[in-house]
Amino acid sequence: MIYLIILGSFFIRAFPRLRVKNAFVSDTYFHLYCAKTIRENSFRLPQKLPRVVLNHEYTYPFLYHYLLACFPLKYRLWAERFTGAFFDTFSLIMIYLFSGWAVRRMGGGYPLTILPVWVAALYAFSPALLRIGSGPRAYNGSPRVVGQMLYLLHILAAYYAFQTQSFLGLGLSLLAGATLIITAKFGTQVMLLFGIWFAVMVSHYYFFLLAGCMLLAMTLTKGRAWKVIQGHVRHSIFYRRHLQTVFLFPHIRTARKYLRSGLSIAWGAVRFFRFGDALRWYYSEPFFPHLLVTVYPQFLLIFAYISWYTELDSLDRFLVVWMGIGFFWFLVTKFRPFLFLGEGERYLEYGLFPSLFLMVKFLPTRFEPFLIAFFIYSILSAAFFMWQYSGNYGKIDQDYKKTETLFSDLNRLPEGVIMPIGSFHYQVLYRSRFPVLTHGANIDERLLPYKEFELVYGNYPYPSRRFREIVDRYRVSYIVTDSISLKYYREEIMKVPDEFDRSIRILWHLPTLVVGKVIE
Repeated sequence: MIYLIILGSFFIRAFPRLRVKNAFVSDTYFHLYCAKTIRENSFRLPQKLPRVVLNHEYTYPFLYHYLLACFPLKYRLWAERFTGAFFDTFSLIMIYLFSGWAVRRMGGGYPLTILPVWVAALYAFSPALLRIGSGPRAYNGSPRVVGQMLYLLHILAAYYAFQTQSFLGLGLSLLAGATLIITAKFGTQVMLLFGIWFAVMVSHYYFFLLAGCMLLAMTLTKGRAWKVIQGHVRHSIFYRRHLQTVFLFPHIRTARKYLRSGLSIAWGAVRFFRFGDALRWYYSEPFFPHLLVTVYPQFLLIFAYISWYTELDSLDRFLVVWMGIGFFWFLVTKFRPFLFLGEGERYLEYGLFPSLFLMVKFLPTRFEPFLIAFFIYSILSAAFFMWQYSGNYGKIDQDYKKTETLFSDLNRLPEGVIMPIGSFHYQVLYRSRFPVLTHGANIDERLLPYKEFELVYGNYPYPSRRFREIVDRYRVSYIVTDSISLKYYREEIMKVPDEFDRSIRILWHLPTLVVGKVIE
């Protein structure tokens, strides 16, 4: 059974990219660009990313980029496509092995003997890991999935070492934590934010483990890890002060907006039989109570576990704390002042394993049909996400060869600065040979003053409405965007489309890509 679950886990994540293999998203282009840069730089990490116009330092966690750089281009693209499938499945195997070890310590016996299989099955097909959301995490290569795998290895090995006095477990935990620091920004943030609670509520020795991870990361990278941490902190401060106001605040989902959209969708389904729209809304609605009930319902059991806390054994208390920490940060990050800490549901992803383990263990035997129904719901949801992914990104895949030709033609034009409009910065960096008016992923206000950022990205990820001033100051020669982004920028941001049209002559126009030349 576990072999079928492992194969199913890998297949459900790999198959969408076998169908739409060229469905690259903005972040994917960034990671591929960094990997290409590292390989062309003889595997030395650059201080700055080439052809990035705005001042910056390359302080982004680099290990995933380095891993991709080890592959020649042909195999690198395949490695990117299967990143989610491979590392999520590796996490699944770790969870199964840890659950089996925990069951043996509890003495085994039915229904505990099937607990590892149930936990693995629910984890493999969990909607939390397969939903499209932002990313999408399971189908496009990114450090996000690698970071979650490393965090699981770090925390599970730490608990194993604490319980068994195993130096091997301690070494694995230290190495996984140190590696996480140079792999994933959000994963490092989770290790710290979760770690404070673990040190207070589980064992104060965890403070020393975190310090050990930091020292090991510094030693292995000859100090480069410290630059990565500094870059993340400075970017977070900038995000908190400036960026979340224009990038996140306008999209906050209120109860009124949620009810209005829900009623509209329900009316469309009943009156016009738009059941597809209703299904898409059901799985993509970001209002946090809706998200909690439809994707993470097992987290609602945390209140029952807390009431039983003093009666639980050491493993259960550890898992309740772990699960509770994820739930706590999920709620905190739904308030405006803390939006810069990232999407709240990602904290629930990091607490997914304990939430499933505790649900399977503490649901009475008579509730086993509930587990079966939840598992079927997860499989049906996974099938929907596969279909949704093909629908959302199929057009990008279909147009890929046309856009390749377009960039090939663009690269034969006289060199000039390209200004992206919308989320095209990293695609242009990766696919063109020209300088690009963008930043280096982590924004450092010492290197890029806010006034300059506000001019270029006043409506992030769109430029400010002072289009002509940007063009003149940075000697922009070309723009790259798509039809939807272009319409939004001209009509909603500039509000004077004629001014833009007098400055730009469109060279190529595809549904997924538009290239224009600046008229002097």
